[in-house]
Amino acid sequence: MPRFNREIKESVQRTLPLAFTRPEDPLLGATFVGILIKDGQVRVDDAVLHGRSDVERGIRFSGTSDGLTPDERWTVVFVAMKKGPEGLAYQGASCAPLWIDREHRRGYRDIPRSVNAMSDAIAGLVDVAELSDQDRKALAEVLRERGRDVWLCTADNRRRLLGEDLLRPE
Repeated sequence: MPRFNREIKESVQRTLPLAFTRPEDPLLGATFVGILIKDGQVRVDDAVLHGRSDVERGIRFSGTSDGLTPDERWTVVFVAMKKGPEGLAYQGASCAPLWIDREHRRGYRDIPRSVNAMSDAIAGLVDVAELSDQDRKALAEVLRERGRDVWLCTADNRRRLLGEDLLRPE
């Protein structure tokens, strides 16, 4: 019996790698942060990466917005961090909408768009154009305050795209 279990374990290890082993893999060393933003309110909740945040709890989501009268429109911002020469830095950030109708406990989320937003963030793209200035400012404040060293190690052009120009000078 132990021999059989060892053979299963070895075959699983060959077919399902649990970690990336090639240095050219773009996800190697990357860290994701999930942020929910609505009207200047920011919630950092990594459970949004798996669709299990407090905002989403108890809501049945569909891939179509037909018949949905959303009373809450959240924007999910996927932020990728990666270790660079100076240290951990914000690599990219991208957005996807999330609409919720609390009264009917229904919601809309575009899963392909969310997956593409995660991929864009990992690839180093900063695309937060759909955020209002108020939301971009709130995002920049949270990223700066929660990771001061990470913020300072991030390239100037990325910080500007994330909303640094809207922050008060220190």
